[in-house]
Amino acid sequence: MKKIHVFFTGGTIAMRTNAEGLLVPAVSGDELTASIPALKEIAEISSTQVSNLPSAQMSPNKTLELRQHIIDTLTDESIAGIVIVHGTDTLEETAFLLDASLGDNQLHNKPVVLTGAMRSNDQLSSDGMANLLAAVRVTSDDDSLKRGVMVCLNQEIHSARYVRKMDTSSLHTFCSPQFTALGRISHNQTVQYLVPAQRFTPHIDVSRETSELPRVDIINMYAGADASLLHASIKLGAQAIVVQAVGASSVNLELYDGIVQAIEQGVAVVIASRSPLGLCEPVYGYKGGGQTLAELGTCFAHDLPAHKARLYTQLLLSRSQHNNDDAIDHIQKGFQQLKLPH
Repeated sequence: MKKIHVFFTGGTIAMRTNAEGLLVPAVSGDELTASIPALKEIAEISSTQVSNLPSAQMSPNKTLELRQHIIDTLTDESIAGIVIVHGTDTLEETAFLLDASLGDNQLHNKPVVLTGAMRSNDQLSSDGMANLLAAVRVTSDDDSLKRGVMVCLNQEIHSARYVRKMDTSSLHTFCSPQFTALGRISHNQTVQYLVPAQRFTPHIDVSRETSELPRVDIINMYAGADASLLHASIKLGAQAIVVQAVGASSVNLELYDGIVQAIEQGVAVVIASRSPLGLCEPVYGYKGGGQTLAELGTCFAHDLPAHKARLYTQLLLSRSQHNNDDAIDHIQKGFQQLKLPH
């Protein structure tokens, strides 16, 4: 029987309803595992309570701390893989940051699987127990090797790069809308992969000493937007800006002029799209269209939504500072890697 280590960070899965009828953190990791006797039939479980936070309170810096716990734990040859129990609101961000910053040598090709719950521990039809059981089953499966970081909820397995939370309340909230799920758990027992073993996120080598990532802000494009928030972000110390553009990659004239000024100040600008499907690419040639943004020196997030593009940019900035590279050039090269076949 394989040994699986579980990191508990909190989330709805560890909440209960208080006297006022509100959901609050209330359940420890040990209590969760003790409530699922079937776990003992799948794997030998050890655990660490990292935190008990709603996932809105998670941050990239907290994820870096979790990353170090993962690296240290996987050096133990007896540990076959790791499950991370996490709130669903920012689960995809934690999964992506870990996937982008953990290389195969740090993972030792072992699986890391994130899971959580849409319903609290005391609600009818609570999904947390089933999700945790499924995540341990996936982590214990031999076919889960060499796949990087994955997400498992509602009996489906998704890559950290492509997974998105699509619904505020449905149990079937996590999907890979651009492509497909990696696999599924059939009849709560059999792990079936639909996609051959591979990694989807280019690895960015992050120094072990890195405990804080550079500031990168997201600026939204919408009808009537201007560049005031972009300028404010730069004044507050943002070293790069992710612009969530409309359509394939368009912004209005006010935001375009702000991007010009940002690049003149040496601030890298990444263009993402607010559309959930399709690729963000330089298509249109009018002022503010993607082609004119590309000519300014911006780079494009391709399939990454703005919140994942921000994390990827932070990692690239951190790495460029460590190597004393030109930040804008380093970020451009990093996003070009996303276009490689995966």
